[in-house]
Amino acid sequence: MKAKALCVPVLVYVLMMWAGATAQGTGEIESLNLNVLGSWSTVNQHPDHEVPFWTEIIPEASNGQITTEITAFDLVGVGSAEVYEVVGLGLYDVGATVVGYMAGEDARLEGLDLPAVATDLALARQASDAYKPIQDEVLGNIFGVKLMASVPYSAQIVYCNTEISGLQDLAGKRIRGSGIMALRFIEAVGATSVNLAFSEVPVALERGVVDCAITGALSGYDNRWYEVSTHLYPLPAGGWNHVGTVIRLDLWNNLNSATQVFLEDQLERYEDLVWSAVGEETEEGIACNTDGECSHGPNGGMTLVPVTPEDEALARRLMLEQVLPSWAERCGVECVVRWNETVGEVFDLTINQ
Repeated sequence: MKAKALCVPVLVYVLMMWAGATAQGTGEIESLNLNVLGSWSTVNQHPDHEVPFWTEIIPEASNGQITTEITAFDLVGVGSAEVYEVVGLGLYDVGATVVGYMAGEDARLEGLDLPAVATDLALARQASDAYKPIQDEVLGNIFGVKLMASVPYSAQIVYCNTEISGLQDLAGKRIRGSGIMALRFIEAVGATSVNLAFSEVPVALERGVVDCAITGALSGYDNRWYEVSTHLYPLPAGGWNHVGTVIRLDLWNNLNSATQVFLEDQLERYEDLVWSAVGEETEEGIACNTDGECSHGPNGGMTLVPVTPEDEALARRLMLEQVLPSWAERCGVECVVRWNETVGEVFDLTINQ
């Protein structure tokens, strides 16, 4: 389904990016044509953020020195967990996908996946910034790429085709999730985790194969999950699904300093813009799925289930007592120490060893 236009106009991108570019002296920037592999075409981040950034903002901010071609990975037959590998191999110059998809390669890449506890967007951004050097190091060692930007999808919330009134009602349900941390959280609640492809979820909900499923607030609406769900629970039970944009290291290392500074500055501004927009996207996704104000289309009419302080307290306890210790076993002592000093410090969470 074609994604809807978002509230962040391209003009805002142009003005902000141009302000950064002119301060650097674009005459020193190298002439490049970057082949970019973008994230999921079916999620609004690709058409609303990635495409205008690479095809309009970067060329204009560089005075035409840098041009790009971009396509979403799912449109060219590349798997979501293969993006960084094909970039590292030199098939593309830049690529973007959910970093947590690579958790099977190294558990440290899972360190920002915090189901149900990363409810504050400002703290989620602080944690992302603090943990970025660690993920960059891992991705460089495994795939030969440099992490340039880390931005979230809208909050990964719960759609159910059965009546629920809070977190405890998820016990006994069959719930679709993605990412090891989210699946472990589902199990900690007392539910059965089911790993399904995004495209298979609507039929699974309609036929009762699963009772609930987790995805982004806006992507669920854009893909009409409200037609096969009755209750919407806005606890970010799947976290935020951080999308990492990488560039292949051999290309990066051969760029001159002016080009490196330019790209770093522009991608930092890209991060700022997406993080600013994602809160509004989450709110609008919730409104559109239920009975709120919606500029994307008709209301979904789902029942909105409130997240109570008791739910948040229970989620935090389950994470500390079950989910995070399980991750710590996979990640190791040094990994846990660095996590406690970064993500853990931001959220006041400590994994005891």
